[in-house]
Amino acid sequence: MVVIMNAPLMNTPLSALEYYNLVRERIEHEDNLIVQRLSWLVASQSFLFTAYAIVSNGLMTQPPQPARLHFGEQLQLVFQLIPIVAMLTCVLIYISILAAVLTMRRLRNDYRSRFGPEEDALPPIMTAAPTRWFGLVAPLLLPLVFTTIWLILWMHGQ
Repeated sequence: MVVIMNAPLMNTPLSALEYYNLVRERIEHEDNLIVQRLSWLVASQSFLFTAYAIVSNGLMTQPPQPARLHFGEQLQLVFQLIPIVAMLTCVLIYISILAAVLTMRRLRNDYRSRFGPEEDALPPIMTAAPTRWFGLVAPLLLPLVFTTIWLILWMHGQ
């Protein structure tokens, strides 16, 4: 299919198949965004947990010498800030994952409202609801799990 960039928009309505393909492409795009965001979450959390462990170790092994007092204060500040940064990261990524899930839902609903139930000749736009929800367990719950862990660490590190 050739697309001309500066061509005026056509006033011809899309067929059910064309609209189906358009919706499928958008859903695949949103699904890829969820995968990317989940990868960001896991990468950021592994980095922050490592930093937290290093700082915790530094606080425990630091000898109380006057020359290192300022360094100790900085370590304590970093020790308190890492969980906050980690929780904010979780919340922001969680919001973006929710946005993708809601967009996919809207796309499915728009398709159904325009053409009724999916035609038997075409594969379903997405898997059945129970399977879909099982697939979304990790993207929807991992940010909450990490946020909870960081909240506990932050509260006990005060």
